[in-house]
Amino acid sequence: MSASRIKQPLSAPESEALRATVRRTVICGGVVEISAFFGSVASTVPLYSGKLQLDGATDNARLRREAVLTDAVIETVETNLTQLQLEPSDGSTGGTDILGQLSQSAEFQRQLNPGDDTSNLSVLLVTDGEDNATLHFSDPALSREHAVAMADEVAVPDLSGATVTFIGVGKTGNGAIAETTYVDALKAGWTRVCEHTGANQCIVVTDPANGQ
Repeated sequence: MSASRIKQPLSAPESEALRATVRRTVICGGVVEISAFFGSVASTVPLYSGKLQLDGATDNARLRREAVLTDAVIETVETNLTQLQLEPSDGSTGGTDILGQLSQSAEFQRQLNPGDDTSNLSVLLVTDGEDNATLHFSDPALSREHAVAMADEVAVPDLSGATVTFIGVGKTGNGAIAETTYVDALKAGWTRVCEHTGANQCIVVTDPANGQ
């Protein structure tokens, strides 16, 4: 979740997308890292981190425990997020480095699968898309052509095989939607960035549908 969204509660579709990501990891077994991020990777604040795995002798026995574990993770995230929302800002975390979070995701993938060409990485970014640390996508007059051109020039991390989803793109800090032309430009720019990472699937939307 990017800085611009910290004070704005997750919408119902965004909450469902987060829950669906956690639930898939619980069922399949894996590691979840959930963070709030700001103007640099150094100012990333963890909301949850841990390995998720269901215990039980049978599939049915394990699946019966899924809801409890998923709920526990979401409750931890919400508690930590509420605490973060209540903390006064000193202005040191201003800005949003979205591209930096993609690099962090690539590093996360390398740590989990060193030397392995197979990727099960799923990246979910809740952000308005207004990166003002590297790509400078914060100009409301940004056009699709300019956004794509900038995306073509920037160095991106290798996320080969991963699934990358951006949700909340174009949604302002108070929950309103920006002008359509600007939202389209942001979506085009981040789609091109994602394609350059080699991700297996790139989804860039304002509001997710059905937890996707």
